[in-house]
Amino acid sequence: MIQAIYNQRFEAIEAPPGQTAGGGNFAELFGDAAKTATQLVAQPPAPASSSSTNTASSTNTAPAVQSSPGDPDVQAWLNSYYTELAAANPMESALSADIPYQPASGAGSNYSAASVYGPDQIYTQALYNQNGYLFAGLTGGNPASFTSQLPGIPVQAAQQEFDSELAMENAGRLASGQPIDTTAYWSDPGSLTVGGQTYTAQELGYAGPEQSTGPEPIYVSQGDQIPGTEKFSVPGYSGSVTGIQPNRYYTLQQLEQAGLKSGQPDAQFHPGSWS
Repeated sequence: MIQAIYNQRFEAIEAPPGQTAGGGNFAELFGDAAKTATQLVAQPPAPASSSSTNTASSTNTAPAVQSSPGDPDVQAWLNSYYTELAAANPMESALSADIPYQPASGAGSNYSAASVYGPDQIYTQALYNQNGYLFAGLTGGNPASFTSQLPGIPVQAAQQEFDSELAMENAGRLASGQPIDTTAYWSDPGSLTVGGQTYTAQELGYAGPEQSTGPEPIYVSQGDQIPGTEKFSVPGYSGSVTGIQPNRYYTLQQLEQAGLKSGQPDAQFHPGSWS
């Protein structure tokens, strides 16, 4: 897990995300939910499997209500991230939670004001911004070109819509026997009844406010089939698997049971897993 994030961190240094919008005030986008009131259209955090759309009816039986929008403690998350990183490999302790994660002055934004983003995107952009400062230092470039405003914290109604979309996605995956999307919820989505089956918040992947539940499942598509064989390659890993159905999500353990060489570093990035 740690090695995966370490690898992705330095892959990002090679190609920091580009800027897509003009500069803005960091506090306006991140610190004041009232100023993000236009962000009311939820964006599902992961592509839905075909089976997820086959649920005929659903009832959200116990939605949790927050008194105010969530506010992820980015610095506390970074502190925990680097502590675990150093514990796994002391040679990596030179990386520091003290590297700025706020956007540089004049930085634009990678995020549309018409979309709503979850807590994981905030943590991820914080790491990308740190990469951006390191990259700028190595190249002599302007860090404003390699950092971005963090996604704005959506208003409460948008948070609930995001959580509802994620819960529906995960209920569909559970109904079809696939592992759930482990993206963090803003708050407790409550239980969800789909097709007569009721799933608890924990079954739907809720691990606490703004905390993801582990690595993302691995999607194996028909395009990953090795020509002329019944084998499928696994994105991000060496080796192949057999006896699986394509166009579905699998856990790393499931793929190892299907023939993938075990002991490989976890290539699935999952920020938000620390407390």
